[in-house]
Amino acid sequence: MLPVIRIGPAALQADTLALIVALWLGAFVAEREFKRRGLRGDDAWSIIAIGVSATLIAARLAYVAQNFSSYATDWLQIFAPTPGTLLLPIGALMGCITTLIYIQSREITVARVADGIAPGALTAMIVIAFGQLLSGNGFGAPSDLPWAIVVWGALRHPVQLYDALALWIGLLIVWRARFAREGITALIAIAWASAARVIVDGWRADAEFLPGGYRASQVIALIILIGALWLIARKGESNENIEIQTYGERAGE
Repeated sequence: MLPVIRIGPAALQADTLALIVALWLGAFVAEREFKRRGLRGDDAWSIIAIGVSATLIAARLAYVAQNFSSYATDWLQIFAPTPGTLLLPIGALMGCITTLIYIQSREITVARVADGIAPGALTAMIVIAFGQLLSGNGFGAPSDLPWAIVVWGALRHPVQLYDALALWIGLLIVWRARFAREGITALIAIAWASAARVIVDGWRADAEFLPGGYRASQVIALIILIGALWLIARKGESNENIEIQTYGERAGE
């Protein structure tokens, strides 16, 4: 593990540095994909910046509201860059809402934007997985397999590498599907990332469990996977109906 990375006199947490690199590299890949799809490259940076900013601000404010007594005597602590003081589920929800409002103000279809962001999102997730490997976060369950790695004093499944490998394969698949019908590319990315989470999290040690012993992350990922596959099937049926109708109109001519 390498939890702290020194760059000159500065010392950065590995996961924080990975997040910064992931956001920049993800936005860079998304910009190129936006341009290929005939969209403005600047919109990719703006959408990602707005989404991330809204997520972080809402997540911090939600945490402060939940722990108001801890900040009542020292309001400056609200602005302290402490990653652990975020309610990310609430932040992500507000980030999505804010981003959708911005996209509609730009008069761009959400499906087209999602297709453009999909390769960048998978790229960013790969970088974050490597950041977790360096920091020791998201560690795996104990294992005696030949490829197990030492994390926190024990041999464990390298789930961060499992994540990175699965996401890299997903990125290749999404890249091959970039010419698919509008919205399909993003749905494939969502489905693949969700399927990877369902499988990989079975070897993760730092997981939250629901009643009945089910892992919360796997249950959520499974629901998202089913929803994405259903939407892909619906779009496929819609496309077939269009083709049949078009063929019928031509036959009538």
